Amino acid sequence: MNNLKKTYNLMIVGFVAVATLAVYIWAIRQDFFQDFIVWSQQNFTLYFCILVLIKFIGIVWPPIPGGILTLGSIPVIGWFNAYLADIIGGISGACAAYFLGKRYGYAILRKLFDEPVINRISSIKISKKKEIEAIFILRLFTGSISEAVSYGCGLMKISFRNFAIGTFAASVFLIPIFYIAEDLLSGKRILLHISTIIIVGFIFYKLRGRYFE
Repeated sequence: MNNLKKTYNLMIVGFVAVATLAVYIWAIRQDFFQDFIVWSQQNFTLYFCILVLIKFIGIVWPPIPGGILTLGSIPVIGWFNAYLADIIGGISGACAAYFLGKRYGYAILRKLFDEPVINRISSIKISKKKEIEAIFILRLFTGSISEAVSYGCGLMKISFRNFAIGTFAASVFLIPIFYIAEDLLSGKRILLHISTIIIVGFIFYKLRGRYFE
């Protein structure tokens, strides 16, 4: 029953992702979107700072989906600028969440996340010798609880040095994601890129147990 439920949930997530991509590809080809691009390029600094701020808030306060906005900004300011906004806001937000988790522990987790997410974070056991690798994998492939990982790392007293290195490494790994996303949002090489993402994601999913006790 649990496997059936997981499969059903994955199908829903996949459908929503494909539908969102289709709607977005349609939207960026409309006249109003071109006007928005012109405004954003004329006010680049302001728009960039807004992206960074929203990404930061999205990590510290997870209900705000900051990552969606940075990915969605690829056709507006290009994949590299969108990536820079994502990495600056993401790393600074992750560091803030780390120290908040370290300072307030489960009290702040209970204010931001539901019980199933807290239980999943509590069940994670990371080997001291594999902290960097574990954080790297957690940041990339924990889906809806990836924001909670930063709080959890602070709560689990993982060294800030290892946390920062693992978080930065995961952010660097996003470079090809943003590059591929530019092609996907432009409707180019869709099948090739989607196949690549699925294969790489499957490999990391199978290897994730290597980093936990």
